[in-house]
Amino acid sequence: MNPDWRTRGQLHDRGIADQPPYWRDAGHVIRYPWLGSNGMVIGVLSMIASVQIVPVIGAFASLFLLLAVPKHALEVLRDSAHGHREPPRFGLDVGDSAVFAFLALLLAFAVVHLALTIFAPGPWPAAWRLLMATVLPLIAMSLAIDEHISRAINPVYWAEVLARVGLPYLGAIALVWLGLGFGLQGAAWLDRVLPPFFGAMVSTAIALWVLFMAAHVCGRLVFQYRDALGFTPSGPEEPEKLRFSRDHRLEDHITAMLRDGKTAEARKALEEELRERAVSTPLHRQYRQLVRDARDTPALLAHGRQWLHQKIVEGDARGALSLVQECLDLDPSFKPLEAADWPPVIAAAERAGLQRLVEAARSAQLGRPPAQSGASS
Repeated sequence: MNPDWRTRGQLHDRGIADQPPYWRDAGHVIRYPWLGSNGMVIGVLSMIASVQIVPVIGAFASLFLLLAVPKHALEVLRDSAHGHREPPRFGLDVGDSAVFAFLALLLAFAVVHLALTIFAPGPWPAAWRLLMATVLPLIAMSLAIDEHISRAINPVYWAEVLARVGLPYLGAIALVWLGLGFGLQGAAWLDRVLPPFFGAMVSTAIALWVLFMAAHVCGRLVFQYRDALGFTPSGPEEPEKLRFSRDHRLEDHITAMLRDGKTAEARKALEEELRERAVSTPLHRQYRQLVRDARDTPALLAHGRQWLHQKIVEGDARGALSLVQECLDLDPSFKPLEAADWPPVIAAAERAGLQRLVEAARSAQLGRPPAQSGASS
């Protein structure tokens, strides 16, 4: 979870080994918006856009596009971040809350820009546009991956990502905005010169092409620097291609040591990896089993804090609840790695109807004794 930033070169190399960086895979990146279900999505949305000039029906078409376009763009981003080279199926991934949050943030940014333009002319509106151009892709990445709004709008989180990824992020967003700028300008020109319905259809198709391509680039960037960002993807559609990735090699190494009775060495090897980066779920489980066998409760709790934070970042609500319940059973005063980790855990427990876990988590959050011993539901 806290990798040494001096190893960014190795992280970069592992990303290349699993999937080439977007700048070495330009042909696929350009074709991506038209592959599989994406082509159908672009076609349907373009036809809907062509009726926007029709009274009444056009208003409903515009509202549908306002929600459907960012939703699919976020789904493309999330799917690409998980290492998939083929587009996602429409409507089956990102929740509506992330879409509404992103639209609300866009509206808020526009209002601030308007206010600066009116009340503080000069360099301030330009500075605001530069800031938004830098952080909007980052906000989209965060919302697409874990739908954690407070994290997405946290300037500390922005600075952390910029520090971890560095120039490749700035290069990616420069490419994204250039592509969007040229693509949207071309789409607007075609909309003016072509017949009304046909022009709207063609211009929308071009606009969606560059938008989905930009979302794919952002997702590829997350996948490439997943270790530095503490993000564990669910894996591409062809998992055998990742068989010799670092986690799988480590799993084989740990299994061999345990087979030879080298329990202490296996635990030490896992601890070294955990200190450096986020690891896969099987490795986390293996480490907890070793620590549990050693009856090392402090180590179990320390690892629980680290793994809980990773689960929350990855949006694994069910796994987070199970882990919190286990840790609260060990120590009712258990505290997560960050105070911001409590709200999503409590919200997930409430949705799941685990009232006793909600009460135990709130008691631990406030630092007061639990009403009952244990946290089981």
